[in-house]
Amino acid sequence: MRSIAQLTWLLSVAVSVLAAPTELSHESSLEKRGPHNFVMGPDHPLMMARQNATLSRRSTNYKQDYVTGGTVNFSPGNGEFSVSWNTHDDFVVGVGWNPGNTLPITHSGSFDVTSGLASLSVYGWSTDPLVEYYIIDEMVDMQQAGTQKGTVYSDGATYTIWENTRVNEPSIQGTSTFNQYISIRNSGRTSGTITVENHFNAWKQHGMNLGKLNFQVIAVESWNGSGNCKQTVSN
Repeated sequence: MRSIAQLTWLLSVAVSVLAAPTELSHESSLEKRGPHNFVMGPDHPLMMARQNATLSRRSTNYKQDYVTGGTVNFSPGNGEFSVSWNTHDDFVVGVGWNPGNTLPITHSGSFDVTSGLASLSVYGWSTDPLVEYYIIDEMVDMQQAGTQKGTVYSDGATYTIWENTRVNEPSIQGTSTFNQYISIRNSGRTSGTITVENHFNAWKQHGMNLGKLNFQVIAVESWNGSGNCKQTVSN
């Protein structure tokens, strides 16, 4: 029969064995904690993926550079542009996509008209039917011609819808007769998101149907005045 002293010694040895860390023979199988497990740095795979996604959204593939005269200094880039002008001739410049689409477009920056008139808008064309269209976020001293068709509420404001016919005017298919579809924001802004699909749907409700989308840009237009603008553009 074991004495109480022997039993006490055996129990202490057992406790020591259970408490001791187990040595792993395959240390390489352990996943080691990286430097950004809790605070993700710029080189963390998830952060790099987010940056790539942002760059992809900002990427533009088309520049509109229609200038008929005067002084127009247009500098397009990937997802951005700047322009300064002083002219009595028509111009429409900006960056965007070809073909266009119905995705929301975000633009941000400055738009300063120092004299005359100008507009800042989503500008594009469709074919079959041939249509020139504008979603105007800001305009200075422009008077709209044509027929007022109604309104659409989008992106925090009411836009007035207009339709106008241009006869024997320049177009993406040469000198042609075509319709213009226009939404004008009642409270202008130089930055924001334009939900393009809302306007396309509202136009359709008034019988203003677009065809196959051609180019689509955030554009500055003027034909009499001076100013400067700098915008970033994303889709």
